[in-house]
Amino acid sequence: MPATYEPGEKFLRVVQLFTRLADTETGLTTTQLAAELEVTTRTVQRYIATLRDSAGIDIEESNGRFRVGTGTRLPPLQLDRYQATLLLVALRLLHQLRPEQDPAMVGALAQLSRALRVPLVVRYLQRLLAGAEAKPSNPERQAVERAVIDGFAQLRAVDVEYIDSSGRTSRRVLRPYFIEPSAEGRHIYVLAHDGASRAVRTFRLDRIRSARLLAETFAVPEDFDVDTLLGDAWNIWRGDAAEDVVLRFTAESAQWVAETAWHRSARISRLDDGRTEVRLRVASEVEMRPAVLRWTPHVEVVAPESLRNYVAGALRQAAALYEVSNSNGAGTTGGRTRRRP
Repeated sequence: MPATYEPGEKFLRVVQLFTRLADTETGLTTTQLAAELEVTTRTVQRYIATLRDSAGIDIEESNGRFRVGTGTRLPPLQLDRYQATLLLVALRLLHQLRPEQDPAMVGALAQLSRALRVPLVVRYLQRLLAGAEAKPSNPERQAVERAVIDGFAQLRAVDVEYIDSSGRTSRRVLRPYFIEPSAEGRHIYVLAHDGASRAVRTFRLDRIRSARLLAETFAVPEDFDVDTLLGDAWNIWRGDAAEDVVLRFTAESAQWVAETAWHRSARISRLDDGRTEVRLRVASEVEMRPAVLRWTPHVEVVAPESLRNYVAGALRQAAALYEVSNSNGAGTTGGRTRRRP
């Protein structure tokens, strides 16, 4: 092994190993791989274990020769650098959504590194992988999610135990139609036909406590369209009837409002006094509440009344909390407001 080798280079070596195993048809021995990577055969064996156990990649062995398995792989994707870069950005978002290690993401990173042979990108992927590996491992959680993903990919029903937002546990059979991320809520959702309600419903993936893949197969209806289904949703929630929302922003926030990626129903207009008015039609104003609170104190909710009352009440509660805190001396030192370090 060269004297310049450092542990931080492991990612690059694993990617090189994956590339060689994916390119070979006849397979390579650990001795051949060790010579190419300038590491020991024992290190090669550890790298192969990393690809198998951490990245979930099928590595075949025949007569001491290794290669990436052909039986479980999807057909190869032909990506240009623009498509691969967009996938890289998507993986970055996925990394932010995942509180725990995701072996499938590690494998995807290895494949992207192979496609984007750019030093800067490889270094970026190395840091991204280091962050992914630093997250806590949860094999039980991974098994649950893989069962749901298998149901989605193989069009097979999944028996799950689900905990709703109120903490109630139920057993139900889901037929996963689509998997939808939520950047705002930092969660991943499963849009599935629910055997209990006999309707298409939305389930938060992390609230599925157990999952068992069933032999039953299903077909996604021809008229199922995720964009139509979630078209009125502010994020992921659906409702029986859409609600009209009117927001008015202060003049100093005009540029910020103009640069915001709004709901597709948004109509933005500048008022005579310099304020900006945003009109939207969404499935549920309740789902908008955290976002509207983030825009305070630069926004006034004009409609609906339920959203206006909620925001006003939340601000009153916050003001009262600070008044009590300040009266007890919290938040001040020597008569001056504390600043963040």
